[in-house]
Amino acid sequence: MSFSRLLSVAPMMERTDRHFRYFLRLLSKETLLYTEMITAQAIVKGNKSKLLNFSKAERPLALQIGGSDPTLLAEATKLGAYWGYDEINLNVGCPSNKVSSGDFGAILMKRKEQVAKCTDAMINFSGGVPITIKCRIGVDDQDPNIILPDFIETVSDTGVSTFIIHARKAILKGLTPKENREIPPLKYHYVYQVMEELPDATFILNGGIRTLEEFVKLKNQ
Repeated sequence: MSFSRLLSVAPMMERTDRHFRYFLRLLSKETLLYTEMITAQAIVKGNKSKLLNFSKAERPLALQIGGSDPTLLAEATKLGAYWGYDEINLNVGCPSNKVSSGDFGAILMKRKEQVAKCTDAMINFSGGVPITIKCRIGVDDQDPNIILPDFIETVSDTGVSTFIIHARKAILKGLTPKENREIPPLKYHYVYQVMEELPDATFILNGGIRTLEEFVKLKNQ
C-alpha cells in the first residue's frame, strides 16, 4: 500500500488506540497513523488479536514496537507484517524509567550496535514491510553532532532508510516522560544537518509541531 509521509500522527501511549485512529482517519484519508508502542514480548507472548487487530479503514497504519531482543523483535515484526501493517517502527525514543529499565526506548541510543542487530533481524522477517526508527537527537550528555549521524549510519547499514527524529535530547534521569516532551529545547538544526550529511536516508521531523501553519513553515525551510 502506497502512502504519503508528508504528515503523520505520532504514536502516543494511551492515545493512539484503534478507536482514536478511526476518528483521525475520518479527518484525513492519507495521513500515516501509528499505534501506541507495544512491546515485542507482549506481541509474541500475549493476546495477539487484542493487541494487533485494526480496521482496514485505519490504513495506512504503522505498528510501533518496543524492545531490544533481536529474536523477539523479529517474531513481532513477522506477526505485524502478517496482520497487514504498512510499516513496522522500532521505538528508540521513549525516555520513561520503566522503558529504560526494560532496556529499550531512548536508552538504546547508547547502544547503536544492538539497535543494528535488532533492525537487521526485523528486516529479515518483515516480508518487505518497511522497517523504520523513531529516535531522539541524543540522550543525557551525548553530543548530537557526533551521536546522531553515527547512530544513523550504523543502523542504516542494515537497510533502514527512514528515521523519525524527535528533535530534542532525552534526559533519562531527573525528568518525567511528560517533561521530556518539553525539556530540553527542540534543536531542529541537528536534524537538518544530518539530512545534508546523509542524503540517501529519509528523515521525518518530530516534536513541537502543533498547527498546520507550523508544519508548512518547517516544510518550506
